[in-house]
Amino acid sequence: MGQLYASSAISNFALSVITLFEPIFLFSVLHFSIPKVLMFMAVVYAVYIVFIPFGGKFASVYGYRHCIALSVPFQIFYWLALLASTTHPNAAFLAAVVFGLQKSFYWPGFHSVIARYSQTEQMGREFGMSYAINSIAQIGGPLIGGILSQYMGLSSAFLLAAVIYCLSIVPLLMAKEIFIPKIYSFKDTLQLYKDYPRKFLGYIGFGEELLVLTIWPIFIFIVVKDYKDTGLLSASSSFVAAVIALFLGKISDQYTKRVLVKIGAFFSSIFWLGRIFSGTFVTAFASDSASKAAKETLFIPLSTLTYLRAEATHIVPYAVFFEQSLAIGKLSACLIGALLFSFTGSFVVLFIIAAIYSLLYMYI
Repeated sequence: MGQLYASSAISNFALSVITLFEPIFLFSVLHFSIPKVLMFMAVVYAVYIVFIPFGGKFASVYGYRHCIALSVPFQIFYWLALLASTTHPNAAFLAAVVFGLQKSFYWPGFHSVIARYSQTEQMGREFGMSYAINSIAQIGGPLIGGILSQYMGLSSAFLLAAVIYCLSIVPLLMAKEIFIPKIYSFKDTLQLYKDYPRKFLGYIGFGEELLVLTIWPIFIFIVVKDYKDTGLLSASSSFVAAVIALFLGKISDQYTKRVLVKIGAFFSSIFWLGRIFSGTFVTAFASDSASKAAKETLFIPLSTLTYLRAEATHIVPYAVFFEQSLAIGKLSACLIGALLFSFTGSFVVLFIIAAIYSLLYMYI
């Protein structure tokens, strides 16, 4: 777990430097329309849905940390393909495919490590600590990325993120994993769809996360009008998220996790509607902070329930079930959002869609 925390802290810092600006890059540099940005992400998650069973099989045979390590070159190549798309437009499609492959290897390994090696009686606390470490790593990243992008161009932020991300593989290679290869068949995951239809519907709620990672950064950029202030806003709200993660990780081991999920889902939906009134830096910051607080309320207990269920059943099949289900939710959000925005041209419609998706978390 220590090696995973270290690797996650490094990789999340690297990701925080540029992730906020990836959709902005598509929108402002490549001049993608909002529907085209959503269709780009639709390709990512379509690839992910198809290939994540192969990632699960790799994790089962070669080990969880090797699966995570294998995802690193795909992440780097994804960023390089995005940069290449400024002169070779077709590289953007290649970037989407590679990003889907990166997810297919990273997430089965990551979830399996936590489900396998966390202590059951304090899994919420351990995941809360991991999430807080990652949140702290993300506080400075958006601001650094914003300043670099503002004064040196977005390409400098991409390159810095790539260099830092390469270092995340070092703790993984230092770890000694006691691993017994197992046979994984996608039939095991298909059985989980039959056994847990309500959980599948609940995981569809992650469609709202797609919109917060893709559409919300573009909206902020339109409101504040430069990279530096966009990064400052995100960094400030991430600080709030880090503090809340520590607190919620502790109470999620003491109180009913499903109650916390339902409360968080309700307020997440409400605060998505509150984003409708975000027209200035201050109101956008308030909306972002409130929404992240609501997401923390549900995400840590939701993830704890997921890991407990995975540890109690079959780790890799459940990790694939979880990620494939949320990928289906994100793909559907991309398609619905692209269609409705094409007709309305309104961000309000996208915020309402995200609010509806948020309520689905209650089924978990």
